Amino acid sequence: MLSSFWAITKNSLIEVIRQPIYGILLLAGMVLTGLSPAITMFSMASDESLMVDMGLGMILLLGLVVAVLSATQVVSREIEAQTVGAIMSKPVGRFVFIVGKFAAVSLAMLLACYLLTLMLLTVLRIGVPSTASWRLDYPAFLAALVPLLLAFALGIYCNYFYHWNFTSTAIMLSLPFYTAAFGVLLVINGGWQVEFIPKVFVERHAWQVAEAAVLAFLGVWVLSSVAVAVSTRLNVVMNAVICLILFFLGMISQYLFSGSAQDLGPALGALRLDGSLLSALGRALAACVSWVALRVVPSLYVFWVGDQLVSEAPYIPLGYVWTAAAYAVGFCAAMVALAAFLFERREVT
Repeated sequence: MLSSFWAITKNSLIEVIRQPIYGILLLAGMVLTGLSPAITMFSMASDESLMVDMGLGMILLLGLVVAVLSATQVVSREIEAQTVGAIMSKPVGRFVFIVGKFAAVSLAMLLACYLLTLMLLTVLRIGVPSTASWRLDYPAFLAALVPLLLAFALGIYCNYFYHWNFTSTAIMLSLPFYTAAFGVLLVINGGWQVEFIPKVFVERHAWQVAEAAVLAFLGVWVLSSVAVAVSTRLNVVMNAVICLILFFLGMISQYLFSGSAQDLGPALGALRLDGSLLSALGRALAACVSWVALRVVPSLYVFWVGDQLVSEAPYIPLGYVWTAAAYAVGFCAAMVALAAFLFERREVT
């Protein structure tokens, strides 16, 4: 079973990152994040906070698109192309198939979010040009640019001489390149002097930004589980529509449903056989719907802490991150179980 799970996960992950659209989206996200200091420098105030919000928003939106496209690529298209029957003819259970596909989608999103987070932390160290005396942090600038150029150059070289897939090669090479470059930034300051964790990272609360990026990834991970469940029955268009609706509802679910859900008890108690029976039934029904929606719709607002980062002394407790991670794991497990249930009852050839 483990060998089947690993084979499905590995092959599906390779299939996802080989797609040109995945590389284009990742490149666009990294370029926009890298250019965010130049984009936000014209704001009247809180330019660094706006830059961080832009980077976190990029992780959320790019993760949502990658989740939908990846889930469609490895699940619904495989069902529509009728290639899933060849897999099912082998000793591979449907549950293992779904879990392997979800793991592949999760790893593809983790890869994209990891690179975007490193780019965000790098441009956070560069900062936003705000005064005439501002000086460019050349180590951070090179750490943002050189790994990308090296990955592109080696990807072209391997594609031309060895016929390797350019997209997957460049992406896999960018992982160690950006990791090594960021490791150098942790021991080299802007003056090319050795300094373990330069104070600019501390002054700009890089650890809190990293925690916020982890929470953003957990949010898109929750959406990826929904995308995988929907992909067992619907195509990419309906998948995108459902995920977008859940994204917007999840971001404001506390505002939409919590007030009505709290009125469930009083509304049920107000049911009595008099002239106000109809209005009491209406309030009780609205409260029941809100109570159910508050528990079914993913609470994505818990994964967005951009407002906390705007404060003068941003602080995101590590315990909050663990609690949000536990919620994400529970919701993803429920969605994978739902996906397995839906796929178990779908006829495949």
